[in-house]
Amino acid sequence: GEIIMADANRVQVSTLEESVWGTKTTSAPFIELPITGGSMSESPDTVRSSQLRSDAQMAAMKRTGIEPAAAFDFEMQGDNFDILMRAALRNSSSNNWTAHNLTAADITVASGDKSYASAASAFSASIVRGSWIYVSGFTDPANNGWKQVSTTTEVTAAKIIVMQTLVSEVAGDSVTLSSQVIRNGSDLTSFSLQMQNLDVTSAFRLMLGSRITDFGLNITSQSIITGNIGFNGKKMSRPTAESGSTAVTAAANSDVMSEVSSFDGFWIGGAEITAYEMVSASLNIATTARPQNGLGNLEKVGMNLGPIEISGSMEFYLETANYATLQDYLLNFTSFDFAFALSDGTNRYLFHMPQVKLTSEPGTVGGIDTDMMLSFDFAADPADIGGSVTKTIQVSRVS
Repeated sequence: GEIIMADANRVQVSTLEESVWGTKTTSAPFIELPITGGSMSESPDTVRSSQLRSDAQMAAMKRTGIEPAAAFDFEMQGDNFDILMRAALRNSSSNNWTAHNLTAADITVASGDKSYASAASAFSASIVRGSWIYVSGFTDPANNGWKQVSTTTEVTAAKIIVMQTLVSEVAGDSVTLSSQVIRNGSDLTSFSLQMQNLDVTSAFRLMLGSRITDFGLNITSQSIITGNIGFNGKKMSRPTAESGSTAVTAAANSDVMSEVSSFDGFWIGGAEITAYEMVSASLNIATTARPQNGLGNLEKVGMNLGPIEISGSMEFYLETANYATLQDYLLNFTSFDFAFALSDGTNRYLFHMPQVKLTSEPGTVGGIDTDMMLSFDFAADPADIGGSVTKTIQVSRVS
């Protein structure tokens, strides 16, 4: 009969957050993780004996440890990567996205103090200073879109003051203000990872104690927005059946984001930039794994993570409108506030770093018939993000 060989088109990767590091949670199903490729394996650490042999052969090799690791590539989608993004920012499920949502027709806008006011005092006073909200429904487009809540003035039930310029407007429109925000923390979150070859009987891989060591996004013109995520784990096994409490939960059926329709703007110093063009951008969230070893244990006995490190790149056409400002940021090692947004029309994300510094710009001359570019690498520092809270990054989400 026909020999059935595993097909990459029939691979399913899924994740499940662990309540105890290295121990699979038994009360919940795994959740499908849509990927475009990647790897998941366990390599042995080995040493070879230095003993001399009279027959001129090498002495025995010994296994001294194991190195489970996984790395996956993906295309950015709403919902499907939120749990992993939260964990990459070193937050557990007990420190989840803080959500706020209001739709009302009694909201006015005042340009003088850059405020939204609710006659019914319906705002959530728990909206934190410095966070971002997404506003829609006003007649004047200047009052819609992403707005950063004041970093110095607390939100009250009746008023929200923002950092961006607004246009005075009376109440009457049905307006929605919403946001879910998360900031980098210091939690140690781990996952069980499962890989199944659906077209081959009982062909599974299960990696326990998987901690995220890097999470990246890559935005290039005329392309789908892509990402990558890496894990270090405790151990891998080869089960013969699914490891969740029930069948794997299917991924959310949301569209992948392409740059043309999904790049939703960028902000420098809190102001949205429309005077010049960004060509590409990347963001990387890294937390180096520090596995712990113990005598008599092949597996790691623990795994800590290093401090969170945020870096990335941004590329622009060299224009009169941006050359002096951006080059001076580099030459003077000047800190500035940077944010960019993605959207599929329903799911929206804003990535905000309150203090970044440019770390390189090659000044490349490409040759005949090429455009001159400003291609910067950047690194983010912790800074006051509002309310005397020092953070390196915050991510806001609307869905």
